[in-house]
Order: sequence, then structure tokens, then C-alpha cells
Amino acid sequence: MLRFDNGYSQTINVMIERYDSSCQPTPWHRTGWWVISPGSSAVAYGGDLAALNRYWYWYAFAVDNTQWSGPFPENVPESEFDWCPDVAASPSINIGMRELDVNGASSVTLRLVL
Repeated sequence: MLRFDNGYSQTINVMIERYDSSCQPTPWHRTGWWVISPGSSAVAYGGDLAALNRYWYWYAFAVDNTQWSGPFPENVPESEFDWCPDVAASPSINIGMRELDVNGASSVTLRLVL
């Protein structure tokens, strides 16, 4: 299970990218946006993380423009989405995702704080 806890003072929005062999031409599936109020949490994936893939990617931003970003670029829509990378939407935003190495863990909780 991949869960996000909002330990920040503002509402946050989260997206993930996970391995999915049925996605073509690239086997990665993107899903977002979970809207998480301060003190709340959301499960972004309910299965066994390590059984699916060792590496996962995620990005989050708060309503005050604080970001939890990384060096892995992606283009995602501003509205909710659940798709393989051969889909596009307008308007979209360019983000930088963080990599999560689950290193054999079946479940991970990420607590987003500053």
C-alpha cells in the first residue's frame, strides 16, 4: 500500500506513477490528483508495492504553491487523471517527480511536511 499523510498546514494534491506492463509504448501508469486536507491521509495504491515494482514516482503540491518535487520530468493534466503515458490533455503542467525506492517493502507511508 502507498499512503500519503498530510502533515503540512495546507491542503495538498498528490499524483503517482507506477509500473504497468499493459501500458504501451512505455510501461508506466499515472494517476492523480488526490486532494488531502491537513491532518488527513489518502491511499494512492492499495496493493503490494514491491510485488509490482521496486521504483515508484510521485509529486505533490500544496494550495500555497509549496512543492514536493524531484528531477524526473512529467507532463500531467491539471484535473483528475488515470492513464498510460500515450494519453494527453490540455491544459497540462510540467512537474518534476520524486523517486521512491520501496526496496522490498510491501507498504510505505509518506508523511508530507516541511
